[in-house]
Amino acid sequence: MDTVTEVLPLVGELAAEADAKGVLPAALVDALLAAGCFRLAAPARHGGSAVPLPGLLGALEALATADGSTAWVVGQVALSQLIIECAPEPTVAELYGDGPDLLAAGAVAPKGRATAVADGRRVKGRWPFVTGCERARWFYVNCVLMRDRSVELGPDGAPLTRIALLPRDELEIVDTWQVLGLRATGSHDVSVAGAVCPEQRWITMDPDDPATARARTRIAESSLLIAAVVVGIATAALADDRELATGGKRPALSKVSLAKSPIFHDQLGEAHTELLAARALLYHQAEAAAARECAGIPASARDQAELRACATKIIATASGVADTAHRLAGGSSVYDSSPLQRRVRDAHTATQHFVAARDSYSAFGAALLTADPGE
Repeated sequence: MDTVTEVLPLVGELAAEADAKGVLPAALVDALLAAGCFRLAAPARHGGSAVPLPGLLGALEALATADGSTAWVVGQVALSQLIIECAPEPTVAELYGDGPDLLAAGAVAPKGRATAVADGRRVKGRWPFVTGCERARWFYVNCVLMRDRSVELGPDGAPLTRIALLPRDELEIVDTWQVLGLRATGSHDVSVAGAVCPEQRWITMDPDDPATARARTRIAESSLLIAAVVVGIATAALADDRELATGGKRPALSKVSLAKSPIFHDQLGEAHTELLAARALLYHQAEAAAARECAGIPASARDQAELRACATKIIATASGVADTAHRLAGGSSVYDSSPLQRRVRDAHTATQHFVAARDSYSAFGAALLTADPGE
């Protein structure tokens, strides 16, 4: 938390500028690097902080109280580092050759195709929502495996996929990020026209490979990274409301100020209670995941389904709290100059991420019916 605390004032100061420009200012990126925010999830053996999941979520939540986009970028760099750690160790060492502050980006969705060639696999595809791509030095991109122009299938009949690790000069950034919120994340598309990725730079998704279990667990845990950001955004939104109320705001045509309004008291109290519940669920899941990791127990299918479903609920609850805060603030919150306006846009954009989709509930429900009742 000391790492994050020292940069919070600058994050808040530059939030409006970052939102307007659609990218984190260079001065802010430099400050985040200097503070160690881009090594939070990097492995300790390569100089990283290797912060356990609960601490990582706490750092992201704190950053999000100052700016959702900044927290989102830091969280996605952390996810990239967690996924990269699942590669063969010589490759991990290569990528961390210049130090632990590895700016990486990527996409889990298998939007590419990888065709076997003599010295590896040739990659073609285009991936959307690649946060931080403009400053990333390495990328991970998920691909469907191809052989003789046909999709390779696993024993269950599903397409086989692998994650390729590519340096910046083998991708093209496609300017697509003109959006509602999280504008400063720079989550443009990236495309690859036919780069050859050598075998040692692939992360296998073979179910029998131990690296696969690690990768899938890391991907499942990424939903909590997003949930932590939305909780932080909602926390700041409620703080904005309290500041308005204690500052003497009186709604138009009202006989009393917000600070003396029983209706405002009721709705503010309810919103805070909802956020407390969401935060408690967030860290309950994080502690359970950290305990499994310490014990060397891989996350089961049920564990992953539960985590995803809980993240969906946390994101929806926290986003609803931000909505309430925006409504309670009245007309002043509609202006671009209002931090609340930006926070609501950011929260709503986060809800559109695939980890916040309702299908996580049905997946968890199915897992509850098929899992061992003693789990």
